[in-house]
Amino acid sequence: HRPDLGRPRLPVDRVFTMSGFGTVVTGTLIDGAFEVGDEVEVLPGGLTGRVRGLQTHKRQEERALPGSRTAMNISGIDLDDIRRGQVIAHPGALRTSRRLDVHFKLLKDASRTLEHNTEVKFFIGSTEMVARVRLIGKHDLKPGEDGWLQLEFREPVVAVRGDRYILRRPSPGETLGGGKILDAHPKGRHKRFSPAVLERLEALTAGSPAELFLQALIVVGSASYQEIVRASNLEVDVARGAAAELLESGQAVVLHGEKAKLNADTLIASLDFWERVRSSSLDEVGKHHQANPLRRGMPREELKSRLGIDPRVFNALVAILVSQGELEECEALVFLPKHEIRFTKDQQAKVDALLSRFAQKPFGPPTIKECLSEVGEKVYQALVDLGTLLPVSEEVVFRQEDYRDAVKKVREFIDKNGSITLAQARDHLGTTRRYVQDLLEHLDHQGVTIREGDERKLRQ
Repeated sequence: HRPDLGRPRLPVDRVFTMSGFGTVVTGTLIDGAFEVGDEVEVLPGGLTGRVRGLQTHKRQEERALPGSRTAMNISGIDLDDIRRGQVIAHPGALRTSRRLDVHFKLLKDASRTLEHNTEVKFFIGSTEMVARVRLIGKHDLKPGEDGWLQLEFREPVVAVRGDRYILRRPSPGETLGGGKILDAHPKGRHKRFSPAVLERLEALTAGSPAELFLQALIVVGSASYQEIVRASNLEVDVARGAAAELLESGQAVVLHGEKAKLNADTLIASLDFWERVRSSSLDEVGKHHQANPLRRGMPREELKSRLGIDPRVFNALVAILVSQGELEECEALVFLPKHEIRFTKDQQAKVDALLSRFAQKPFGPPTIKECLSEVGEKVYQALVDLGTLLPVSEEVVFRQEDYRDAVKKVREFIDKNGSITLAQARDHLGTTRRYVQDLLEHLDHQGVTIREGDERKLRQ
């Protein structure tokens, strides 16, 4: 049998119907096994169905193994929806592409040189398509020479790294040669003579397992172990050894999960990607501090948006930077450990004057509007970020210690009397209705109290 990569695909070479069974496709199964009952996807196209029956070598089977000639009876998909050249796979296991990076050898007896931008016929599995050749690193290929091509297609193609293919000239008909797929999902159209592109194609061509795993990782930057194994097209045991080698040498790092015990969801990054996002994160937070010296920190969501990375990677990144002491985190803010909010002499004088008013009337302090008028929006927000002030509504704000004292008094009153009304709270705190109403509604929202008619009790 061929190797089982856990990613079965059946290139379709025949499609027909059988009375009482429906749609049947045949082909040579590769890269994994299908079982009766499996959900399947037809690519290109994305239609889904279910395996109703399997037959290999004219025998009914519950499971078809890689390397076998297989007939698959599919329910949920009509005969007219499948054609020769399409591929049957598990949903989400494969992706289509309109570009392929390949290694190619032009036959010695080819009638002429292969030039850049030539249109050719491309054959892979049971698929035949028109492609346009982009020569990488050379101006042309002479008979007997080999090199790298980027093939571009008008229609989506299904392929994976390591697949073999053949190119033919359409007119006059002639076989040009063939080779292997190096990357089935290049990020875009390559610059033909870029040193970075040539270096990458060289590594993909040479291909030790560790190099292949690393190249797959470099393309995505960071992904789950399972996703990288799929992209590298390595067998499971080989991939595990390659990943361990890269982690041991420091060329790859685990962002989330255990280094010693890789599983499908272990989040891995290339060292280059990790150093880049780590540096960018600290730079972005530092810039935010410079632009907003009176803010406690940068909102997590803003940092994530600026970095433009996967949420899984971002959450792991922040967790690591916090654990290493390079960032600190408070609620939804992140900040550098050395960052401190410092007021100017003029700002500090205004802050002292404002806080003295809070001290004079702890349960009837200045409103948010008055605070903004006295110290300005940035200084007020800094006092909130520092935890000096705590807003309980759009109008009412308390000093943190006065808020805690008010909550304590409300709790003690309810413990003694069973409940508290708005009027009782007003008299107990010695303040006005406006402050008490906003405070009690805030405590309801925080889950401290629960309202029952005109009374409030402690939430159990």
